[in-house]
Amino acid sequence: MLYLGAGKIEDKDLPHRHKMTDMIFKAYRKCIDATVEEMKRAEGRISFTNDLWSDPNLDSYMAVTSHFYVRDEKGNLRRRNGLV
Repeated sequence: MLYLGAGKIEDKDLPHRHKMTDMIFKAYRKCIDATVEEMKRAEGRISFTNDLWSDPNLDSYMAVTSHFYVRDEKGNLRRRNGLV
């Protein structure tokens, strides 16, 4: 979110940290639900990959990705993937 208010930004103009957290979790849930629904239509098997890393402060992170094929409206196989 970028706002250039020429120095006229007031506290009421910015979302509260709890509101931002709620907005982020709702967007995350929407993406996860869409990926899960798409995986339900998978043709064959679903493969999962993962990646682990840490930042300079030694905070650890992990990502899990799914890879699969679905049929499009013409019946053609399309490769899909999603962050799980």
